[in-house]
Amino acid sequence: MFNRWYSTARECIALRKHVLRVDLRVYIDRVENFTNQNDLDSSIKSILTAAIVKGLDVIGVVNNYGPQAGWRAQQLCREQNLDLHVVPGQEYTCTDKAHIIAFNIKDSLPPNLSLSQACEIAHKNNGLVMIANVGKRQAQEINKLAKGTSIPDAVEIYCAKSGGFQDIDVDFHRFITSGAASGTDLEKINAFTMIGRKDIEAMGLLPTGQGVEYTPEYLRRDDANQQGVNK
Repeated sequence: MFNRWYSTARECIALRKHVLRVDLRVYIDRVENFTNQNDLDSSIKSILTAAIVKGLDVIGVVNNYGPQAGWRAQQLCREQNLDLHVVPGQEYTCTDKAHIIAFNIKDSLPPNLSLSQACEIAHKNNGLVMIANVGKRQAQEINKLAKGTSIPDAVEIYCAKSGGFQDIDVDFHRFITSGAASGTDLEKINAFTMIGRKDIEAMGLLPTGQGVEYTPEYLRRDDANQQGVNK
C-alpha cells in the first residue's frame, strides 16, 4: 500500500488554478480507535491516494468525534508535498437536530449545542460550518437568519453515500459530497463539487494561492540535480 501511495501521489498533478474539484465529506475513524500511529497513517494515505487518483483538489476529512484525524491527514499531505489540500472537520448533530460539519476547528465541539451556538464557537475559532440534510422548511428558516457568526457558511445539498437530493433554495454555497468511508469508496463514488478557486479561497477552505505554482517532488529533485551538474 505504501509503495502504491507514494508512487501515485508523487507523480500526479491535480490542484487546478481556476476551477477546483472538492469533496468535503470523506470519513476516517477517530484517532483513538487505531492500534498505533502506523495504522492511522496507512488509512489516511489510502484516502489521500484515492483523492489524487480521482483528480480532487480539496477534501474534507471528518468524523463524529473531532477534527484530530483530519489535522493528521493535512500534516501528512504537507510533509509529502502532495498536490492536494485537506480540510479537517467534525461531523456534529445539534440539539435542534441540525446536522453540520465544522471545518478548521482545532478542538472538538462540546456536546449539547444548538445550531447557532455551534456556528458561533466554530467561527470564534476561525472555523466554518456546512449544514447537511436540509429540508425545505429548515432552508427557509436559515435563509431568514441575519448574516453573522451564528449561521452556517455552506450547505450540503447531496451526499452520494446516503442519497436523497433535495432541490432547496438557499443563499449559501452549495456542495455535493461523496460520504466515502475509505480510499476504495472514494475512488468508486463519482460525486464531488466544482467551485471557482476565488470562491473557495474567500470561504477559507483553501489558503490563497495554494498549489498554483505546485511542483511535484520528483521534479524538484530533478531540478536540484540539474543545478548541481551545472555548477
